[in-house]
Amino acid sequence: MRNTRGNSMADTRERFSPFTVTLHWVIGITIICLLAVGLYMADLPESAWRSDLYGYHKLAGTAVFLIAALRILWRWRNGMPEPVADTPRWQHTLAAGVHYGLLVATLAMPLSGAALSYGKGHSVPVLGLFEIGPPAQKIPWLGDAGSFIHYWAGWVLIGIIALHVLGALKHHYVDKDDTLKRMFGSHIG
Repeated sequence: MRNTRGNSMADTRERFSPFTVTLHWVIGITIICLLAVGLYMADLPESAWRSDLYGYHKLAGTAVFLIAALRILWRWRNGMPEPVADTPRWQHTLAAGVHYGLLVATLAMPLSGAALSYGKGHSVPVLGLFEIGPPAQKIPWLGDAGSFIHYWAGWVLIGIIALHVLGALKHHYVDKDDTLKRMFGSHIG
């Protein structure tokens, strides 16, 4: 991670910038809500309520895509977070894998959802500003591929989020280091 002291927008080992903290929590909470709504609405019978939920889900999904792209650019600029405390190499490798998995999944989910929707003949709303499509005719292979990826990436994402949360709790309660405090924007060290 680049350490540019004096720049309040830069992440350091001791503190994440308010921008990093905000991006983390906005995208994290939104994705957890989208996963929960996705699981809920998948089993709903056809109805106006289900249709409305799908519309909101798509709208939030496109917002997640844009925020995730911004977060990836931000992470690329700032580098991956340095561990607060010395950790065994295997834990550092696992944490890096979880972080990269989260970054990839936050793009894969909205992209596969858009592919699913578009391939099945529906438009894809972009922040309520405009829509992509619908296509002139359905594209079955695209809808099927999008559906497959969206379904399995969702379950993988749930697992990665669980590892991420467990890791944060381990740092806080077992290791008693300041990793979790840093993610809330507190200054450590």
